[in-house]
Amino acid sequence: MNPPLIHILEGPATDWSSLPAAQAISEQVAGPEEKPDARLIAVDPEGRIATAALWWSDVPAYGDHKVGTIGGFESFSAEASAQLLEAAEERLREAGCTIAIGPMNANTWRRHRFVIESSGRGPFLLEPRNNPAFPEWWRAAGYQELSRYSSSLMPLDGSSVVSPTLKERLERSGIAIRPLHGDRYDDELRAIYAISLRSFANNFLYTPLEEEGFLGAYRKVQSRVDPDFVRIAEKDGVPCGFVFAIADLEAAARGEKPALIVKTLAVDPESRCAGLGSLLVDEVHRLGREKGFTEAIHALQHENNTSLKITGRHHGDPIRRYALFSKLL
Repeated sequence: MNPPLIHILEGPATDWSSLPAAQAISEQVAGPEEKPDARLIAVDPEGRIATAALWWSDVPAYGDHKVGTIGGFESFSAEASAQLLEAAEERLREAGCTIAIGPMNANTWRRHRFVIESSGRGPFLLEPRNNPAFPEWWRAAGYQELSRYSSSLMPLDGSSVVSPTLKERLERSGIAIRPLHGDRYDDELRAIYAISLRSFANNFLYTPLEEEGFLGAYRKVQSRVDPDFVRIAEKDGVPCGFVFAIADLEAAARGEKPALIVKTLAVDPESRCAGLGSLLVDEVHRLGREKGFTEAIHALQHENNTSLKITGRHHGDPIRRYALFSKLL
């Protein structure tokens, strides 16, 4: 069989006029608002389409490397994937990149990671998903795991990992925890954004996100957010930590009892409030149980994230593992 014909397209969407079907597929996995530096399309004689998008202008730092990221990935075979990735690597080299990282749509604020292991439980809201063959196709093309992540399931059985003594100490230090005020949603998001910048600054492959981009991402889920499940910690009236949780609406749509997804936990390191992260998680677990949830999912935690200690104290069992891959160019 003849190999797929690969098109490399850069510039405005009008350049896609000869490939309307490919444009639609490609933009489903990497939207125009994500501003890729290039898109690659492989079309085989049967009309099957594989896509990838490339970024090199606005990407994370990694050691002394010039990083290029490969995202927006879809493929129909190992052979098509190998040819598509080879073309992507060649274009990234032309842009001066020395390492390719993916799957990642530019940075870790956007879609990234492949699922590499699963318990078989259905996918949950806001979770990445992919053809199970994709990781092996990338490995076959010479990619190795760069970092791992996991999501864990635990019962909401009323247990607490924060001792009364620790809770009292935090309260005496001026800590108070409250729900998000839904009538001031944007103002609350700005406070959460400021905490995120300080809390995540040392995270793996971290890149700062402009405030408007952060607000836009959270505005998209506003109708799904229960303000009680966004707990904001204040120290002497100044926000210093938060936990963001949301019901698994995808499970509910499948007719399953939803879990409470604990998506993001952040504490301002300058607040010097040891144990505050555990207290925030205890709080949102308690509220979830009161509202009828029987399980929680701690979602998408990096293998070196200190929040994994909290997950362990709650006896979380991994239900999914994910990986980012890389290849030297």
